[in-house]
Amino acid sequence: MAKRQTHIQYWVAAVFSVVVSVIVGHSYSGAAKILPPTPPQITRIDSIKKSKTKYDLQIYFSVASTGNRTSKASLISTLVSASGKRCSANVGKQSCTIRGVSKNTTVNISAKSKNVGGYGLPSSIVRYQVGSSSWTIASRAPATATKVVLRPYSEFVPSSYSSKSPAPLVIALHGYSSSAKQQESYINFKAVAEQRGFILVSPDGTVDATGNQFWNATEVCCNFFSEVDDDAYLISILDDMESKYSIDRQRIYFVGHSNGGFMSYRMACKHSDRIAAIASLAGATFLNSSDCAAKNPVSVLQIHGTSDATILYNGGAILGKQYPSATASTAQWATFNRCSNNATPRADKLDLVTTIAGSETSITSWNNCRNGTKVELWTLDQAGHVPALSTTFASKVYDFLASHPKS
Repeated sequence: MAKRQTHIQYWVAAVFSVVVSVIVGHSYSGAAKILPPTPPQITRIDSIKKSKTKYDLQIYFSVASTGNRTSKASLISTLVSASGKRCSANVGKQSCTIRGVSKNTTVNISAKSKNVGGYGLPSSIVRYQVGSSSWTIASRAPATATKVVLRPYSEFVPSSYSSKSPAPLVIALHGYSSSAKQQESYINFKAVAEQRGFILVSPDGTVDATGNQFWNATEVCCNFFSEVDDDAYLISILDDMESKYSIDRQRIYFVGHSNGGFMSYRMACKHSDRIAAIASLAGATFLNSSDCAAKNPVSVLQIHGTSDATILYNGGAILGKQYPSATASTAQWATFNRCSNNATPRADKLDLVTTIAGSETSITSWNNCRNGTKVELWTLDQAGHVPALSTTFASKVYDFLASHPKS
């Protein structure tokens, strides 16, 4: 979870303050006239590929939660329309999805919100070409000007890439309150991608109500304010990369820090048919193995500091919802992968943290797993949530991933 020293305690206080402000803000005289809410603003569109010809549009908007300046009535819902199709988001939600829109269709998107005083004026109309990055504000009236931001991701293609030779793909996911740019600066995967010849994709999560980027990974972390289909979004990136480049489909990997680690586990659970291996730094899988719907074995590397005060090495809870320990996360996957041996400590150690003297990282392995997969736990003794990583960290992680292609 990474603005490097961000702590969960802050979010407890933040959520509490939001709840308190909502309760206090809704105290008003019943005699006052209730006016409809102010127009919402469309803020972003995710174009999620479902097939060669169809896309789902996840449409995000912002709207004043207290309605019109002279009305303190809370919102009931927001209705979004796109060229004859509609979706609705109830109070507290900031997006909804319009499904099955044909590729290259130009749609006009608008939204209007409702409270007990009725529907307010609609938003500015946004004209959007499905499956592309083309959009314009077709009409600014009656709402104030709005800017639509398509959800970005960056890609790095090594100089050695050739369409004649399929390249491995690594998708790197940042932590809560961090970004793709910060993640790359922290772990430095680009240099390894250039050296080892894999394509690197670094997407950004959604911005929540407090201005922090997140992934909707598990019920624990970190959709504190809204529901987002990050699973579909990340798969749409994978589909997009496979359409643009020659990707080795046996070597598709996810790597994530903190919230990004949680999301990497989710992707392994949901898309075990496509993902060969994942690496999670200071993340965790689902608490209950029944919530993981994996149908195929996936190699898993869990990396965790014993002094992590944000996502605890021995497991803990966020806002009352529990997550498993580092050992339980790996053991769960060892069971699923049908590894034949119990956890086996290795004699060799790694030096991955620059601020801790010596080789602080011990390795526990589960071997002889289905389809040649492997599960490992790298325990960083005395390391925290954002350890000062050595220059060899990224290459060591990729060594694990590259050694375990999908069979």
